[in-house]
Amino acid sequence: MKAPRHQDLARPYLKDKNLRKKIETGVQRLKVISRIVELREKSGLTQAELARRIGVSQPFIAKIENDQTANLSLETLVKIAAALNSEVDIQIHPIKKAA
Repeated sequence: MKAPRHQDLARPYLKDKNLRKKIETGVQRLKVISRIVELREKSGLTQAELARRIGVSQPFIAKIENDQTANLSLETLVKIAAALNSEVDIQIHPIKKAA
């Protein structure tokens, strides 16, 4: 028996516009979080070292990395990026409508 593909499993859920929007927002959050973890690890920093650099606690960094914060402020994101010798580049553009 062949396992179902991800697209086939997701198709019924993606028909619901509200659910699709929540999924897309979640994916965007996870991309940011993944990048933070990747940069921290490449820099050879622990969560505690990153926390100390930006003036927060290690548990706060753990919550960010585990997507347990309700809202990551732009100010905090910029501080994290700077501590990781990086910068934030936010782009806002119109969503392309399906034809």
